Amino acid sequence: MKVFSTGLVLSTVLTVATLTLTAPMTRAQDGLFGAYNPRQQETLWNEAIYLQSNGQHSEAIEKLKRAAHLSRINDGLNARSQLPFIRAEIRSYRAANQLEIADKRQDYLSRLEASALPSGPEKISALLAQAEWHQFALIANIDDEEESASRMAKAWNFYRKALDESVAVYGDSAEELIPALEGMVRAQYLLAAHRGVGAAMPGQMTQQSQSASPQKGLFKRGLSVFVAMQQLKRDKLGVSREVQAEDLIRMGDWAWWTGNRINAISFYQDALSLANGKSLGETEETPSASELETFDEANNELEGDTLAPPPSDSLEIKAPNAEHSDAIAQVAAPTTAGTQDRSVAASSSDPVVQALGDGAGHIGSTTTGSSTDLYPTFRILDTPVALPAVPGFDPVLDIKQGEPAEGDLVVSFNISATGKVVNLERIQFPAVEGTRGPERVLRRLKKMRFRPVFEGGKPVKSETITWVFEPKHWAMPGSVTTEAST
Repeated sequence: MKVFSTGLVLSTVLTVATLTLTAPMTRAQDGLFGAYNPRQQETLWNEAIYLQSNGQHSEAIEKLKRAAHLSRINDGLNARSQLPFIRAEIRSYRAANQLEIADKRQDYLSRLEASALPSGPEKISALLAQAEWHQFALIANIDDEEESASRMAKAWNFYRKALDESVAVYGDSAEELIPALEGMVRAQYLLAAHRGVGAAMPGQMTQQSQSASPQKGLFKRGLSVFVAMQQLKRDKLGVSREVQAEDLIRMGDWAWWTGNRINAISFYQDALSLANGKSLGETEETPSASELETFDEANNELEGDTLAPPPSDSLEIKAPNAEHSDAIAQVAAPTTAGTQDRSVAASSSDPVVQALGDGAGHIGSTTTGSSTDLYPTFRILDTPVALPAVPGFDPVLDIKQGEPAEGDLVVSFNISATGKVVNLERIQFPAVEGTRGPERVLRRLKKMRFRPVFEGGKPVKSETITWVFEPKHWAMPGSVTTEAST
């Protein structure tokens, strides 16, 4: 009996030693802490973060999944403690370019956050992160046509929900409203691109061919978001004249992008007036109803939409058709000089209306006095700017800073008074093997739209610009072979 016991002990020791050498770390952790001991979560988290930092995302995902599983076992199915693990898991899926899986996990995360997070700053951050994921997915072009329309609706609804929550937490006069409003601006540009309005966008987003869609209504509804942000910054946050001018320039950019040049130039000129030290009265800076109706007929302006806005109390909406494209754009649009048309969003709970208060829809400065009153001057609109110049969007083309290398593409061009690339010349044009060549950069450059230079209050042709592009824009590794100049 004693020999049997000794043999059994030796056998057990050998088995444990073998498992220690061959089993995954999680097995060892089970032996140390117990299979479901919550202390394992911290160990798994630290290991996963280390693996992520070394680019070992598949291994990190497995540890994060186990940590989230332990969180659900110990704290419940809707445990708030699992949120960091799921968010980190999504980051690894995204880094590994497994975007479809990341999208499914993002949906799960959305449902969990809705039930686990109370009202407050963390919930606002979560809503903004959800919206920004859908924005990323649109730019990365991971959906088909029907799904992309639904995704834009989700992005818009998350941004609106974030603004609702921000107003509830901080009030309607707080700087903390700006991130949600900036997101709503990006959503308007994404919607415009989806409908074939505007020029080249960042990323790989597919645009519809431009047709007779409601371009006019799109411009006015997008403008209302800019108005909301301008009102907040100028009237409630008391921003400087330089910031006020920048806000007017951004309104001009939106009008320029949507093909409404008359309105764009008016906004740019108002910004120039501020930069030249003038005090703008309401009558100078506030467009009248007739001015808002004045659009260049040559641009084939589009008729307004009639669909109601998506419900602001819904995080996600599901609709299997293109009606999403209409629904997500519905924010109250200004129709007269000092009032807001609330027929498209009549509810008093509309977040943009809440943020603006009674002044909603008023574009002009509240500063009174003669336009000859002088303030300190500053310079604006003296260099061309690639559009869309919106915080949160990457540039359409990444320009190399510094001296060009042998395999780089170097081009020179001018920006016309209409914001287009003209006089494009190849200074250094690398030869490559295969079908992916620098021509793709030139095609994209020609599709870009720019804010032009202004002189004497009018857009003019720019001086010559030289840009350098690295092979990452077109070439597979090792495909650049020789250099050819023209």
